[in-house]
Amino acid sequence: MNKRIAIVVSLVAVAALCIALMMFGGRKDGGDSPKEVLSTVRSDKNRPAKSTARTGRKPVRSSRGDKAKRPEKPILSFAEDDDEDDDFTPEERALSKRIEAALDEEDLNKAVACAKEALNCQNVEIRQAMVDALGWFGAKGLPELTPFLADSDEDVRDSAMNEWSMALSDIDDEPEKLGVVEMAMSVLTNEDALEDISGEYIGADEKLAVESLLRIIEGGGSEQGIAKAKETYEFVTGDEFTSRAAAEKWIAEEYQPPEEPQQEQANQQE
Repeated sequence: MNKRIAIVVSLVAVAALCIALMMFGGRKDGGDSPKEVLSTVRSDKNRPAKSTARTGRKPVRSSRGDKAKRPEKPILSFAEDDDEDDDFTPEERALSKRIEAALDEEDLNKAVACAKEALNCQNVEIRQAMVDALGWFGAKGLPELTPFLADSDEDVRDSAMNEWSMALSDIDDEPEKLGVVEMAMSVLTNEDALEDISGEYIGADEKLAVESLLRIIEGGGSEQGIAKAKETYEFVTGDEFTSRAAAEKWIAEEYQPPEEPQQEQANQQE
């Protein structure tokens, strides 16, 4: 009898040992070991939090506030005069040489003199070169660069937008900056570009913003630009745009001029 009891106890002990080895000795059934579970928890903690940024049609303040580092002077690569595959007309060849000279001599006046002719040129290489040249001049070339934002060629448009954005960040004077934005919104038709550019009005002086938006709405710009200006007006004022009289009434009754730095500091001390 005692021998039977001993055998049973031994079998129970062996069974318990096997179960323990299966549970803690590394899962053979494909499940996660304790080490794998801990690793997963740690990696989850290191993951970035899910973005809670709102999306939609309301303009967002542009992130172009930091000064952009100006690129090195671009090298314009036109075909040589004796190239048999050259598609340039004599007029285009002469214009290309003037654009090159303006950039080589760092002469903004010469670049500006070429801009209108280049804008109306059928040769996309000429228009791209003009964008590169004007972009290198930074904020000083913005008035002539802006019309290229509506170029018929997608690559030229994208290049112009990139140069335009970098140049805009060089402007500290708010009325001047909004004047450039106003000009761009008056010629653009691309809704994504208008959405991005209209963000410059958010956080700006509200009186300046409303007056600028009024000029876009009343200035006979593109249909898309006018629609975006009205939408931005509503975001700035909280009121749907109805008329200039209503806008001027809003300025008279609701606008609060920004405090002078000294006054703002005094208020904070109080």
